[in-house]
Amino acid sequence: MPAAPKELAEAYRGWLDAQKQALDIMEGVRQPGTDTDWAEGYRWLARIACLVEEWILEHEDPLHPTIFHSQGPTRKLMVDNPDVNYWFASIDPKHTYRLHGSRGTAPYLGLTFGTDVFRGARGGRTGTLVQTNVDRFGVVGDDGTFELFVGPDAPGVPEGATRIDLPDGATQLAVRETFTNRAVEVPSELVIELVGEAPRKRAEPEIVAERLRTMSRFLLFVTNTCKMMWEGLTVVNAIQGAPGRKHVEAQEDENRTHSDPDMVDMVGEWRLGGGEALDVTILPPAKPFTYWGLVIINPWMESYDYRYAPTNLSNGTAVPNDDGSWTLTIAAEDPGTPNWLDTGGRREGYMLLRWVLAEDVPTPVCTLRTL
Repeated sequence: MPAAPKELAEAYRGWLDAQKQALDIMEGVRQPGTDTDWAEGYRWLARIACLVEEWILEHEDPLHPTIFHSQGPTRKLMVDNPDVNYWFASIDPKHTYRLHGSRGTAPYLGLTFGTDVFRGARGGRTGTLVQTNVDRFGVVGDDGTFELFVGPDAPGVPEGATRIDLPDGATQLAVRETFTNRAVEVPSELVIELVGEAPRKRAEPEIVAERLRTMSRFLLFVTNTCKMMWEGLTVVNAIQGAPGRKHVEAQEDENRTHSDPDMVDMVGEWRLGGGEALDVTILPPAKPFTYWGLVIINPWMESYDYRYAPTNLSNGTAVPNDDGSWTLTIAAEDPGTPNWLDTGGRREGYMLLRWVLAEDVPTPVCTLRTL
């Protein structure tokens, strides 16, 4: 039997080594160390390895594109939002694509076109290059369907079709479909297709080897970034942040430059003593807005398991105060008041407040109290 191509075998062994390095990173994180935190840490490593494999090895092919659910209840990446359906597709700005489907009824269906997050910055600008949302184009029909073309004008694009031009370097499309209340809002159905012909898809050793090396790089990027996010937070029992467009414009790092400029992210750490709770009062902005949502996060930058307990709330699910504000309570035990975010007995974690299409958002008021 012929030997395996050397490049391919070395790339796979590199992938195994990267997983061992990721394990060392996870075990070295300074975190509360509860049994639950440790269990979620080892689970997180397995989840991230699966996510990386699916994103890069299976779906990164701009000539045979797929738009797929990139995160969900069991695969979460760097502070996920339970109110968002995350979609992802790999593209090539030299080619043209047809993006179509049913719009659904979530209030925001954002389209973020950005640089290659898998391989990192390679000179020039990194992160988000084009930000828009489906509703800005007026292409949703009475039946709820829509069609957009992405990339240069090309044979096969109908005359008069709505088309989004892409700059050089735009190799990825991230869709953030944001719900205020999943119980009553209908999710979208999305399809992406290459306009024109493509060669038959094959598993070629050099292509698979390069993707394995990319998987190794991205796995370590994610684990190191999550470690830095957790250990670098200095805001305790308070929340602060900035609009996504400021992170993109500032070109701060490979993580924050991929922000959605239509959003504002505000973060903080919560710490509770025995019998304590943290009240977070969210004040409405002076101007209309689309969404806010608060979620509690573990040391691995994953949302707490929202399938089995209330761990996130939004302007569509929280009970408002009489003055139009909302008070959410982070507590290990039921405080007996509305809008409880259940920590599952844990007394330390991360919290993220996201706004969508909101201007001049007020800083939330955080108050530590005894139950």
